[in-house]
Amino acid sequence: MSFLAQSFVPVYASQPDPAELGTHSMLIGGSTMYLNPASTWPTCATCNHPLVPLVQLNVSAVNTPQPFRAFIPGVVPAGGTFYLPEYDCYDNSTHYSTETRSWLLRIATAPLACQFNDTELAEARKKIEQGPGFLPAHLVETWVAGKEETLDQELDWGQDDSEEFYAAHQPEPGLKLLGHTTRGKYYCSDDSCPRAGTHEFPDRRELIQLGERRFTGESEEEDEAMDVLGTLGNSWIEQCIDHPDVLTLTMSGNW
Repeated sequence: MSFLAQSFVPVYASQPDPAELGTHSMLIGGSTMYLNPASTWPTCATCNHPLVPLVQLNVSAVNTPQPFRAFIPGVVPAGGTFYLPEYDCYDNSTHYSTETRSWLLRIATAPLACQFNDTELAEARKKIEQGPGFLPAHLVETWVAGKEETLDQELDWGQDDSEEFYAAHQPEPGLKLLGHTTRGKYYCSDDSCPRAGTHEFPDRRELIQLGERRFTGESEEEDEAMDVLGTLGNSWIEQCIDHPDVLTLTMSGNW
């Protein structure tokens, strides 16, 4: 049985304006939060501190691959946004050992014009600047087709790949869309979908691999915008196939 899935790897803006997403596909880090005018700045469910934006993906951008856009439900939003977390609560939320999460993942319809003068948003920004601080900003201008990837060898789903086939199609680490994720010996995630009537272990699609600790642009230096994910190895965003608006943060490593 073939489990091949096409991956897409990022092309970073050579001279980015880190304050604005614009026509680019993804904003990593930075202090800009794209929100629906009726929405408030998201907060940590544990400590109520404003969340720090990690990745915000413009699903409607032509530079976002069509195969990825096809998986986003309903009207294509102006800003499909995902947020991660306030540092102090993150370790307590990993391993899914608590009822609350220090991160929020969501698909949101939001204008690409930010409201910086709103009093509530300004207060949230001030709390972040005085607390953990915002993450360094990087822009993904577009994505190019990577290789077709098979399942990681840590997964045993009867794929029976030869050594040559696996070497050619082994999942790549780092930030990417679709494809397959790299795995370690251990794994943690929310096992169930919160929607009523869903079976205990719903089928899920690997949407975005966030990667581990390194930014993979032209500079190979350590980057704080992904360092927060280094606690449990590789992290990625999964989508419930039955309920495509339900997203889950999943982690795997050799801890």
